Amino acid sequence: MKEQVLVDYLQNRIPVEVLAEDLKGSQQRRGHDVTSVHIDQLQNETELLITRKHLIRLCDEALNGHLTFEDLNTIAFALFTTEHLHRDTADEILEDVLFAWDNPEIGFPLTTKNMKKWKLMLETGNDTFDIRELNRKRKNGA
Repeated sequence: MKEQVLVDYLQNRIPVEVLAEDLKGSQQRRGHDVTSVHIDQLQNETELLITRKHLIRLCDEALNGHLTFEDLNTIAFALFTTEHLHRDTADEILEDVLFAWDNPEIGFPLTTKNMKKWKLMLETGNDTFDIRELNRKRKNGA
């Protein structure tokens, strides 16, 4: 994945199909629970503030089948590790959603049902996740 392609997409300069193509092969499974992610970081002084609108757009792309859940996982990882793309870290909902996308193995899985909940959360601030479901998952070791 190239950060420049992500920036171009988020700034409406390229279509989602170009982003999706660029994301292909970004994650490589190295073992049962080890994945490496390849990201080509920006080489210029481009700065971009990631907002809820950006994440809502990504939700829509996943819900419409243009991006995979693995793509969102890769994007979330990139947004946590980049030096040029910034998040409003005071926006707890934005941070929670990105953390969830980056860490589905310890939280809620990346599914269509959950993507709809994250979109609602980003749009309204209403968290409809049932913590009991997550507690059952942890208890059962799933």
